[in-house]
Amino acid sequence: MTLRIIVFFVVSVSICTCTQVRIEDQVLHDMTQVRIEDQVLHDVFGYAPQASIPLAADSQFQASAVTPVTENESTTEAQYYEWDYYNPPDINYDLFDWTLTKRVASSSDENFLLSPLGLKLALAILTEAATGVTKNELLIVLGFSSDQSTVRQKFTSIIDSLKKESPQYILNVGSRVYVGSNVRPKQMFAAIAEEFYKTELKTVDFHHPPEAAMQINAWVSNITKGKISHLVSEDDVANVAVMVLNALYFKGSWRHQFAPNETKYHQFYITPTVTKDIPFMNVNNKFYYTESAKLRAKILRMPYLGNKFSMYIIVPNDLSGMPHVMSNTNVLRTEMNNLREHYVDITLPKFKFDYTSQLGGILKELGIRDAFEDTASFPGIARGQYLSERIKISKVLQRSGIEVNELGSVAYAATEIALENKFGEETESQVEVVANRPFLFFIQDELTRQLLVTGRVSDPTLLDGAFKLV
Repeated sequence: MTLRIIVFFVVSVSICTCTQVRIEDQVLHDMTQVRIEDQVLHDVFGYAPQASIPLAADSQFQASAVTPVTENESTTEAQYYEWDYYNPPDINYDLFDWTLTKRVASSSDENFLLSPLGLKLALAILTEAATGVTKNELLIVLGFSSDQSTVRQKFTSIIDSLKKESPQYILNVGSRVYVGSNVRPKQMFAAIAEEFYKTELKTVDFHHPPEAAMQINAWVSNITKGKISHLVSEDDVANVAVMVLNALYFKGSWRHQFAPNETKYHQFYITPTVTKDIPFMNVNNKFYYTESAKLRAKILRMPYLGNKFSMYIIVPNDLSGMPHVMSNTNVLRTEMNNLREHYVDITLPKFKFDYTSQLGGILKELGIRDAFEDTASFPGIARGQYLSERIKISKVLQRSGIEVNELGSVAYAATEIALENKFGEETESQVEVVANRPFLFFIQDELTRQLLVTGRVSDPTLLDGAFKLV
């Protein structure tokens, strides 16, 4: 009998207030944490702690706030967040992210939302445990170097950047590998997952599905501030050997906020002949913008307070131009080199939707096949007679949600007004971006250029919580 690996991702992106959910101790009391021996830490990383300690109590992380720069200090990359500055990214750094986005977009014309970061992080962890054909396919499709240290370095830099805390946004990222109580995880795998991917291993009794599902859902709800409280069911965790989960929650406030009294109803073109009256927000300020002849679309950067994260909007020039944009995402990064500051009048619809998809089929199409077969090789995960030959991926599921409105966090409105006023009187020509047709968007970390989410709004009125087999 082949044991199953299930890979889950959960994403919640919010630009409005939400309630924090606390997890009581008794909810998690049956969960055992994997401990790493001192000798393993010494052999792998060249150090050992003073006393044997478990992994971090929770891999949901937020680091200390960025320290302000004084007159006598030099300004480093990590301290630029108050500047409204755009630095073009390296080309092809996110090739897999856009390949995945393009494939999901082609599965239907509806709204969609993905987290390339969540998928890559979970698969990178599995790559650490894979060998042979299984490992080669993962490396090729993900675009990873065969030198594992290079991959580890990249994820360490990404996670370190995401750990930078600010009072102007909230970003929670959590990553866990759950192993069945009858599975004995390897110390080396546990140490590497914790050190380079900030991912902890937890043992859970999958033979008692109700309790296992409750424990997992409690952890996800805690990270997503209650936005996603039911990720797995009892059936999902039954007969599982290993479950890899990644959860992300982002709440940001616009640097240049939309005035609520400027929100008015206009027509949104679902198709060139089908329209709906929906609320559109409006703001006029300086933004990075360009019009792309290759994409036949306008590209707009909308930073959040702190300038560490930004949402990018790509609006086709033609009402039916979305397919052309999606088929040419390979030139998007080069076109973004042309972004320049302009006064821009933005009209953007309010939107909110959920999206759940099973991505196993797409990963197989892209070339990750052996990991799903009985021939899968993940000997690095666990020990035990014949155990490594019996583990394979059975499901890759991602659940995500996004909400975009005028203000975000009201607490930063005063600061925002001061920032808007610094430009003085308008003397430059102004451009206009009206997102009244299907458009592409993504949110990225401006320091590492890592995409947090990508998505498309085809109909802002749909909450779209359907399950997609894409």
